[in-house]
Amino acid sequence: MRADTAAPRRRTVIALALVVAGALGSGLAISAGYAAPEPTSADLTSAEAAAHAPIAFPQGYTRWTHIKSGLIPAGHPAFASYGGLHHIYANELALAGYRDGRFADGAMLAYDLFETRVTPDGSIDQGPRRHVDVMVKDARRYAATGGWGYAEFAAGADADRLNSGQRAGCAACHEHRKAQGYVFSELQG
Repeated sequence: MRADTAAPRRRTVIALALVVAGALGSGLAISAGYAAPEPTSADLTSAEAAAHAPIAFPQGYTRWTHIKSGLIPAGHPAFASYGGLHHIYANELALAGYRDGRFADGAMLAYDLFETRVTPDGSIDQGPRRHVDVMVKDARRYAATGGWGYAEFAAGADADRLNSGQRAGCAACHEHRKAQGYVFSELQG
């Protein structure tokens, strides 16, 4: 590059960098690769703030009613996220919802997912926990998602790790089960 053209280009690059930095600082998305930040409490109405409030880890959920267990094996499309052995538990309100088809506010479901391992005799055994997914029914708080709130807790963690986009993905997946109260599992015999 010639010395007489280097200075104007350098000024252009610096000016462009300042414009981008200013836009990012003001919260504008510049490119498709930029993810907008999670909304702060100042950005939300009281109803939206309630919907964004974290769901608490359901202490004692393994003492709830066991609804069913299942295995998602290697090769299944959902294996990367949900592969392994899972158990579904329902609190008393959710259990009533399975029976009458209407899940009341306060109903909670826990999806407890474990890795699997093959034992020396060739049987499949439950391995380490992967995560616990939770659905909570609150028609007002989660009106935009069919009345259900969603959370996911990594193994050993008690804080929800889902962002708002992931929670929206949960709701979209459950949408086709609207006739079943947005719930995939069914009460076994």
